[in-house]
Amino acid sequence: MDTCCNKQRSSPKRDAVLDAAQACFLELGYAATSMDQVAARAGVSKATIYAHFDGKDALFAAVIHRRCGGDLWAAEAWPIESGARATLTAGATRLMELMMLPDTLAMYRVVVAEAVRHPDLANAFWEAGPGQGKARLSALFEALTARGELAVPDPWVAADQFGGMLRAEVFHRALLGLPAPEGRRPEDTIAAAVDVILRAYGR
Repeated sequence: MDTCCNKQRSSPKRDAVLDAAQACFLELGYAATSMDQVAARAGVSKATIYAHFDGKDALFAAVIHRRCGGDLWAAEAWPIESGARATLTAGATRLMELMMLPDTLAMYRVVVAEAVRHPDLANAFWEAGPGQGKARLSALFEALTARGELAVPDPWVAADQFGGMLRAEVFHRALLGLPAPEGRRPEDTIAAAVDVILRAYGR
């Protein structure tokens, strides 16, 4: 049985459990959340939860996959625009919008807090979220190189570099719950990162 997201078929009760679990994990943290609390919040019995999930680890992993999965990473949501600058700006904008969502930041904090004790959950988060984002950026670099608009020898490395620049001060202050730096907006971070990539890999 899949310990990450077993019995994935959607149902009203399963959805209610996932909604309640996400709220509890984000408000209380992983360690402080109990299955009793999730059951009470969802209005179901613990037996109902265990009919869908093997335990708290599987429940948390399912919350991660639902939060980070779906069509967020579908290729059609990351189109190749006319020109390298427009394509990179559109991709970076979408990624930063996802990264800066309050629930995304809250989930990131929970995962980091539990990563040492629960590496499987950290891996599930990486595979469903940041890893998918890096894969999408890498695909953009591959496409732009194939079109002759960039010369990127290793799209995966370029995606890592580009993503690292996007996770700069604006993102880190939001992650820490600090106000945005005065006069510094996400679009400024995006524009600066795109400029660096174009200077490094532009034809």
